Amino acid sequence: MSQYIRYLRSTRALLLAVAVAGALLGVLFASQHASAYATNYCANWYPTGGSCVGPQHTLTANIVYDDTGTGSWVCEIAQYPGGGYYGSWGCGSGETETCYPGNQLLKGEIYNASGYWLYMNGTEFYAQGCP
Repeated sequence: MSQYIRYLRSTRALLLAVAVAGALLGVLFASQHASAYATNYCANWYPTGGSCVGPQHTLTANIVYDDTGTGSWVCEIAQYPGGGYYGSWGCGSGETETCYPGNQLLKGEIYNASGYWLYMNGTEFYAQGCP
């Protein structure tokens, strides 16, 4: 009888260990998928001509937003990690977006092209198609 009880305890412990490992693996994969496609960067106030560079990713898109809601002129571009620009500046009223192939490391840059201070931010997209 004691051997049977020991067998049940070891089986129960094994099943519990497998269940915990599966749950941890599920959380790991779910959290990576949920957050591994976009990064907001440089949310701050910028003077006329002010700019900020974000982190590097294999960019598929870079978007800049005028968070004041005034529709002011904002611009964005991507930089190579070692410096230099990829493509040309994209500018728009309140928001603008440029898509990239996603096959090399780039850093997004945002720029205040309006005539006054703006609260603005950028969003870099990666590991997915252009939104």
